Amino acid sequence: MEFDVNGGFPLRRLAVVSLHGCPLVTPGARSAGGMSVYLRQVAWRLARQGVCVDIFTRSHQAGGPELPEAGERVRVIHLPGGAAELDKEEVVPYLPDLYAGMRSFALAHGLGYDLVHSHYWLSGWAGERLARDLGVPHVATFHTLALVKESAYEERESEERKQAEAAMASADRVVVFTEEERGHMERLYGIHPERVSVAPSGVDLDRFRPGGKAAARRRTGLDPDTKTILYVGRLEPFKGPDVLVRALAAIPKAALVVAGGGPVDEGAWWLRRVAEEAGVSERVVWRDAMPQERLPDYYVAADLLAVPSRHESFGHAALEAMACGTPVVAADAGGLREVVANGVTGRLVAGHDPADYAAALTELLRDDERRAQMGAEAPAWARRFGWERACADLRAAYGQALARWGQRAVVQPCVG
Repeated sequence: MEFDVNGGFPLRRLAVVSLHGCPLVTPGARSAGGMSVYLRQVAWRLARQGVCVDIFTRSHQAGGPELPEAGERVRVIHLPGGAAELDKEEVVPYLPDLYAGMRSFALAHGLGYDLVHSHYWLSGWAGERLARDLGVPHVATFHTLALVKESAYEERESEERKQAEAAMASADRVVVFTEEERGHMERLYGIHPERVSVAPSGVDLDRFRPGGKAAARRRTGLDPDTKTILYVGRLEPFKGPDVLVRALAAIPKAALVVAGGGPVDEGAWWLRRVAEEAGVSERVVWRDAMPQERLPDYYVAADLLAVPSRHESFGHAALEAMACGTPVVAADAGGLREVVANGVTGRLVAGHDPADYAAALTELLRDDERRAQMGAEAPAWARRFGWERACADLRAAYGQALARWGQRAVVQPCVG
């Protein structure tokens, strides 16, 4: 079926620009994270509703420009732009090449798009140009903001990124995950709130749900008698896994499971050095980043999930854990404030002092009754964030962009 807006603005074909983040890459590996989960879930659901979705991303492996296994009505189009192993910051010089490849593909196939949606600042420049070339509206989602990151962490962001984000703010519509992020858009970039749509991300409630802890411990190979804290995500300082490793030194007899990175990931080497310095290496269980289908067992097996990020625009791991009935100890920052119900489904910790995390984690690990109560409350809270609601909110944002744009180029109907 077609998604129609105000009786006259159907969404038939959607171009998604995500030049540094491919939805087929395992979250937690290199620069892949919640954005990859979001793109995959939204695209596949829109496709089931009759929308053809083309996701343009940079090639990260050898092979053809399209991956037909992406799914019915969904194509992931890999564009050449530098060596496959480049970090996302190193992609900048190749943006003109990536844009040229994207434009050539769009023109060669001649099907047209109703709307272009860019994700992250690296995509904004190319997405804006493609939208203008095709005469269609441009929607932008930032995911993280340089100025917000700088306020949360001492590391400086590039002027190139700041300028790109300022330019990206001129999109026809900006989609954010939280009300706090909408406030950032107005305060930092002067975007009128009426041009910003709040469309929270989501969680797969069929995949992430409560289960038996003992069986999950057996399947994951975790000690059935050890209180276990879980970390899921990229292994980089901004995400704060070092805070947990240092906190572990003050939490006797507990284990920390780190699920992220990989054997050749510099972040993994860095975090292992931190564990050695803190004297807790023997109590850290290392797991590489894993596909979504393997994560539920780890969430269910854990006593607590910890999310010590300096900032999160949303917080997918926290929501997945709560859907599985596992309480969360998270940073009192960004979207985590809206995802975690403080005192109900977990605890929010101000700042990033390992001692404060050790105290919060220890308190809940010792209080089995309180932890069980939070775990029982968590799935119902998580159900407020199902992907169907997330897609409905996003479609409403698209509808506003399409309605305000008016006349557009001819787009071929989506079939399949």
